[in-house]
Amino acid sequence: MNKFWAVSDATQNPRPLRPKEMKAPELFREIGKGNLLPLYYFWGPEKWLIDDAVKKIEDRALSPATRDFNREVFDAEEAETGSILSSLQAFPVRSLWRLVIIRKADDIWKKIPSPFIDYFQNPNPQTCAVFIGARADLRARFFQSLETKGAVVPFYPPFERDLVRWVHLQAEQMGHAISGDAVALLIERVGPSLREILVELQKLSLNQDRGRGITEEDVSALTADSRLESPFEFPQAVGRLQSGEALRLLHKNLQQGEPPILLFSLLVRQLRLIQRAKEMRGRGRSKKEVEGKLRISPRNAEKFWSQVEIFSSPLLEGLWPDTWKTDQKMKLSRGDKGLLLEEYVLKLLGNRAGSRPSPGPPFRRKKEEG
Repeated sequence: MNKFWAVSDATQNPRPLRPKEMKAPELFREIGKGNLLPLYYFWGPEKWLIDDAVKKIEDRALSPATRDFNREVFDAEEAETGSILSSLQAFPVRSLWRLVIIRKADDIWKKIPSPFIDYFQNPNPQTCAVFIGARADLRARFFQSLETKGAVVPFYPPFERDLVRWVHLQAEQMGHAISGDAVALLIERVGPSLREILVELQKLSLNQDRGRGITEEDVSALTADSRLESPFEFPQAVGRLQSGEALRLLHKNLQQGEPPILLFSLLVRQLRLIQRAKEMRGRGRSKKEVEGKLRISPRNAEKFWSQVEIFSSPLLEGLWPDTWKTDQKMKLSRGDKGLLLEEYVLKLLGNRAGSRPSPGPPFRRKKEEG
């Protein structure tokens, strides 16, 4: 019998944690101590962390021998409210806890009046209820009532510093050290999704002898650049004159199947906005006036004006003959339009830098010579 169950048997009654506002790290600490609340509402975009929290509660609250008798899962969009409430009010079988998981719970808290309010006032002390939804409005009476005896816990992707620590921890649990450069490359290739990072770590672990460290070369050899990139990021990188990033985003979007004509149109639109902003400022218009006229979002205004500063008027004027020629070629040519767009971008960036930037890895396979 483990320590948790020994303490619980001695008290003959679960000791609920004092309810209060809770963040995910605190939740995991309290679960580790064996302190469980009768009510939780988990929400947010980081699904892997939510699943991990549910698993840790299950491992803490239920023993393997009686797990099947004391665990019930509902889909709130399909289950009857009465069935959920009956399950919450049932008592455990040869266990101190029951665990009831209610997924897709957004519709539950949106109902007015909520049929769960009365239960929240006097919850079953031997049932741990975990509601899981995509969103939460803490002004709703559902949440205000739940928090009197439970906790609403948001789950967001960790900040970069915490994400790096998390990757190191997961690798160590698999029996490997991982270098800082390998962690940075893994996050760059895969993105911030914990679930996707964990999948790649598991692949890396399978390819390594236990105890051998994971290096940047290991990550590079195994992982693909799997993060989907928005086509709208490509013209922003060109606007910043970031050659390597612009070409990477171009190749990535073409690999994702984005039409070259769409990418070209987005780029030309960005360049025209930059030119119009310079012209309007030259006529004495304020930045606020320009932003309103060109419909520049306040959130993006600072980045936009940095691009306006980067591009000189002569550079912009010199772009339009090549832009018009590329536009005609892309509309009339039966050849590789992605190649035409790449050549245009290389020339644009090369003119600014005074030398031809490296094209980076190719986004298409070369035809084999037969």
